[in-house]
Amino acid sequence: MPKSLDQPKTVSPDYFDQGRTVESTPATKKSGPVDHYEIGEAGHFLKPYGRTYRDALQNLITGSIQIVGLDDVKAQYADQWESIEKSVLRITEAFLTRRLGKQDVYVPLDAGHFALLFAGLSREEAVVQSREIASDLVNKLFGEMPGGELISVEAAMLEIEDFDGLDRIESLDDLITCFRTAIEKTQDTETREFQKRRQKISVRFRPFINRRKSFVGMNEVLAYNLTDSEAKPLTSDDPVFNGSPRLRAEMDFLVLREVGKAIEDLGDIGNKPTIFVSVHFETLANAFCRGKYARILSALPTYTCRHLVLNIQGTVTGTPNSRYRQIFTSIRSLVLGFTFEVNPDWKEFDAVRDLPVHGITVAEQGQQTLSEISDLVLRAKQNKKKVIWRSLGDDSLVRAAFNAGVDYVSGPVFSTIQPTPFKPFSIKR
Repeated sequence: MPKSLDQPKTVSPDYFDQGRTVESTPATKKSGPVDHYEIGEAGHFLKPYGRTYRDALQNLITGSIQIVGLDDVKAQYADQWESIEKSVLRITEAFLTRRLGKQDVYVPLDAGHFALLFAGLSREEAVVQSREIASDLVNKLFGEMPGGELISVEAAMLEIEDFDGLDRIESLDDLITCFRTAIEKTQDTETREFQKRRQKISVRFRPFINRRKSFVGMNEVLAYNLTDSEAKPLTSDDPVFNGSPRLRAEMDFLVLREVGKAIEDLGDIGNKPTIFVSVHFETLANAFCRGKYARILSALPTYTCRHLVLNIQGTVTGTPNSRYRQIFTSIRSLVLGFTFEVNPDWKEFDAVRDLPVHGITVAEQGQQTLSEISDLVLRAKQNKKKVIWRSLGDDSLVRAAFNAGVDYVSGPVFSTIQPTPFKPFSIKR
């Protein structure tokens, strides 16, 4: 029988040496094997990316760059990582470079993280290809196994201004160094900028209406910026929401800590509302971030596990049930359950079967999506899931939500926000 996903996994260090007859020579030695990124000159490599040198760099930098991480692998094999680390990294490097095309580039970052630069692919296509490579790599390293989607993939959000010395690049080695420095620089810049802003970011609460029961028992958490004693909502185009996964994770941590203060203020007695907190999928998909998020959750009052729902945003199409199960295992006991925020055409109910996903969420949509939302409601009911429509700001959409049979609704059309959660109450008919 396969082991449960939450059980520690073991693997023999000798497993990785099967069939090896020649020791790898360090890439720094000229007599050794040539690394993938050393083949060809920079001009030849950049040709597929643009007609001019600078255009090529611009397209490369802002295009399909994916960062692959082994954080989950380290977590699954924590007890043995010291003995298998070198073999895992060696096999990973060899496997990734073989799977890339001639014009693609493999960039080793810090231990356990690599950047893949794809030529001629859109960002969406690169995500798909990166995930296929990551899945195949897990099987290469550890064989077929339940829940084996252990390797994370995330898009790198870089701008050409993040790079220093582009005009001095004469070889692919120079380009690799430039990329590595830029990624580190961007991460450091994001950290500094977020530290400046975090003192002015807080949360506010807005009630959800249970349409069938005419009852308010759940509060939506919204991030706000505090300026001159005035709270202004953070817009969807704010960098903390649409920047890199690292930045979004920091925002998720901050929001959860602020929510924790409000939960503690509820005290130990009395009728408590359910708190609805949004968190980005990539925050939970990364083993390090997921562990940090779980530690914040575990520090909250014990009754939190009965009163906190995590709304998962930014889920990736095609993610298998086993991957969701692996991600939720470490935090399942700390929350009441989960909802998935999706587009109205979402159909991946099989991916969340037998998981504590209580509902499907849609954010405010225009009139043109009403028929799709009605179809989503029907699919959700068939799969025994609730439907939540949040951030409604128009009376006509509210009527449409009620007519479609949406279970929970929220938005400025119903209520203002307040700094503390609304206590449960019934609405008079």
